[in-house]
Amino acid sequence: EVVLKTLEYAAGRIDIIAGNGANSTAVAVSLSKRLENSGIVAGLNVTPYYNKPTQEGLYLHFKQIAQASKLPQILYNVPARTGVDLLPETIARLAKLDNIIGIKEATG
Repeated sequence: EVVLKTLEYAAGRIDIIAGNGANSTAVAVSLSKRLENSGIVAGLNVTPYYNKPTQEGLYLHFKQIAQASKLPQILYNVPARTGVDLLPETIARLAKLDNIIGIKEATG
């Protein structure tokens, strides 16, 4: 509801990016699908917090989200808050997926 209200208030004057990440792949997929035709320009997907997945787990998490929705995705790497760091090698693999369009890098 917050995203929809924000889109209504913005009235097309600015692009809206909405957080659609979760520590559960299924929840992140569901959020991406729900936001797909909302009018946002991209989803911001944080690395799964609490779970501490491997790099392969991170790759599979983001890949499943990207393949489940046409919504452009921005990866969000914030290891100080999530306990896991999305490494450059994994980012390079994910960058090959069509709708992963960028990264918010918060490692300092």
